[in-house]
Amino acid sequence: MKAFVPVAAFAVLLSGCVTTPATQAEIESCQEMERDMGLNQRHDHNELKNQGRNPMNLSHGRCVEILGKS
Repeated sequence: MKAFVPVAAFAVLLSGCVTTPATQAEIESCQEMERDMGLNQRHDHNELKNQGRNPMNLSHGRCVEILGKS
């Protein structure tokens, strides 16, 4: 399975800035993720406790954005 885009790449999302356009590698990774496990975000108690989002939810959120799915 291909490695997911590092969490550091999502720093732009966390800072509230405009996100950069997706690279072809990101698009392909997201399409593979969607095929393998879907794009649903998991229940995350850390986020509910204001301790930040977990890396998997960040990557899933970015892929939903990249693929234009809601």
